[in-house]
Amino acid sequence: MNNKIIPFLKGELNKEEEKEFFSWVYANEENKNEYFKQKDIWDAYKMNATKDEINIQEEWQIQLEKISNLKKEKLISQHLSFWIKMAAVIIVVFGLGWMANYVSSSLNTPKPQICKLEVPKGQQSKLTLVDGTEVWLNSDSQMSFYTDNVKNERVVDLTGEAYFHVSKNKDKPFMVNVRGQQIKVLGTIFNVRAYKNEMKVFTTLEEGSIEIKAAGRTVTIKPQQQFIYNKFSNRLSLKKVDTNYYTVWKEGRYIFDNEKFDTLIAMVERWYDVQIDYPKEFFQNMHYSGVIKKTNPVEHVLKLINHTTPIEYKIEYDRIIIKPIK
Repeated sequence: MNNKIIPFLKGELNKEEEKEFFSWVYANEENKNEYFKQKDIWDAYKMNATKDEINIQEEWQIQLEKISNLKKEKLISQHLSFWIKMAAVIIVVFGLGWMANYVSSSLNTPKPQICKLEVPKGQQSKLTLVDGTEVWLNSDSQMSFYTDNVKNERVVDLTGEAYFHVSKNKDKPFMVNVRGQQIKVLGTIFNVRAYKNEMKVFTTLEEGSIEIKAAGRTVTIKPQQQFIYNKFSNRLSLKKVDTNYYTVWKEGRYIFDNEKFDTLIAMVERWYDVQIDYPKEFFQNMHYSGVIKKTNPVEHVLKLINHTTPIEYKIEYDRIIIKPIK
């Protein structure tokens, strides 16, 4: 392993050292894979650590030793990327940490203890909340969870995308607050997509029943229906859909059907943790359809786009520049 990885992630390299480091990263595919694998682990620790609680470098080295042992024992499934699963494990471990904090909160404090989780770009995570509810969080998503003992409700605040399998409790409803709307459930399976850079919030029900309050109205959703709320225009709509189309992301695939180019690119940036520059005016009226597997490199997506629209592209570290061929 290159001994410059940790100093680079900590921002300790000067410009000349950074230049040498990136030359090493992109010298071959093995170095590139090694860097991004270590970066996934670093990001997972960094987003949950504080200076007083965790020595990130020490914990990072410990985790690498654990990973080495796991590889020898061949305990990792071949169906999913080893490093994605390890990132998820790390996040869930810290999730258990918040549960401990939640249980041990002071009896003298009337306010509920809020447990928070952030999944950075390029990663996904599955976790189980203290009430037994299972949650899958997509890339670039943030969620907080707490119990409101006054209203006797389980409450989630969400930004980004999440798939919920809610543990049923008729005496304590499960509430999801997301970008101007509130979702109420007792026990059900549904998906919510509500990214900050998207005008619409999509709530897709797979099983059970949910009640949504938005724009001064209350709407009850049935299975195989999708509720769409435009936060900027306050417009509401409801349609029947194939729910698999909107939930398959948790299995590492993304299906896009007649998708706007801007929306497609935003998803690619989240999934691969890259920045993509392109002439917005040229692509503004273009739509694309296809399937992306997260196990494929980002170059695969660019080739799919090139099938429909001739483009040339340049990859500079984590930045991609797209230009149409006229």
